[in-house]
Amino acid sequence: MEVRVHQDYCKGCRLCVTVCPRKVIEEGAELSERGYVPPIVAHPEKCANWKRTDKKKAVCEMCILTCPDHALEWDKKAGPQQEVGEE
Repeated sequence: MEVRVHQDYCKGCRLCVTVCPRKVIEEGAELSERGYVPPIVAHPEKCANWKRTDKKKAVCEMCILTCPDHALEWDKKAGPQQEVGEE
């Protein structure tokens, strides 16, 4: 599973970038449709939960728990460059 950023919810506060102990999430460079610069999941393989399945308990969810806009979630189907909501 990988963490995914909902660009339509994110306001670019970068709290997730700050709290991530493994530096999985980095500051983004592109403006969203809402005019914010959402972060990117730059190193998903560094995440403690990267190979987690639904049957296992999550080890770390600091980014998800810290986000005030609920813009982060686990996504087990997404490919390396796919954003949540894209098909």
